[in-house]
Amino acid sequence: MKNYLFVGGDERQAFAAEYIESCGNTTAFAYTYEELKKQITQADIIVLPLPLTRDGKHVNSNPKNGLITIEELLFLLRSGMTVTGGMIDEELSQAILCKGVLLYDYYKSEELAILNSISTAEGVIYELIGSSKINLQGSKTLVTGYGKVASAVCRLLYLLGSEVVVAARSERDRANAKVDNCKAIELYDMHAVASDFDFVVNTVPALLIDEKVICKLKKDCFMLEIASAPYGIDFDTAEKYGIRVRKAPSLPGRISPKSAGEVIAKTILNTVRGTVSVK
Repeated sequence: MKNYLFVGGDERQAFAAEYIESCGNTTAFAYTYEELKKQITQADIIVLPLPLTRDGKHVNSNPKNGLITIEELLFLLRSGMTVTGGMIDEELSQAILCKGVLLYDYYKSEELAILNSISTAEGVIYELIGSSKINLQGSKTLVTGYGKVASAVCRLLYLLGSEVVVAARSERDRANAKVDNCKAIELYDMHAVASDFDFVVNTVPALLIDEKVICKLKKDCFMLEIASAPYGIDFDTAEKYGIRVRKAPSLPGRISPKSAGEVIAKTILNTVRGTVSVK
């Protein structure tokens, strides 16, 4: 039995803790510096959220529960502690490791990445249906990129009857998209076919959907941004042309927090047991 301390986070952390407790462990939560200071020395495993931080200054959490700064977290870490978190950038990883802790980034688990992409894809379908006055059946959708998330999105869209066109940089990704019943074009050819689409889903965190593309879109086209900053859609230009666009970060945490939380919990438990490596 181990004591897990969950620091910050969203609803996924609550379900992750519930699952970890069901496996015979104890859990606690810290949302403020004082709570963290009081409980950190009693923890065997410190669990940080996914992503660890959104603004680079605070541990990712709902402000109504309280916020802990990255500086406060680093100050309280001590040599010998075991810390796990998700999507930790290289600079922050090094800062944590310099404290002498054992650090694991559970988001690097291949299993978690695949299962998380399923939750994200279902969230995309939820957002598209809720934001449109037309059916997905018979629609035409542009998806940028063809990583784990994009491919999961495309498979669901195809099954629901949308004609899917994938814009991808690599020849390999375009070939994989075609195998999965999608059409495929090069990234920089989007403007030539932009007027065809009812929906656009961006998964690439680099500006791709600019004025050259946006000015060609249907006025009732809906664009969904699921990439992280710096994003792939020019939001100001979309507003200029009256094209609806929505950012949809952390879809698993909002749409299916229990499933997403249990996946995180299983990954953490497997990491602690030494059955997977996610350093």
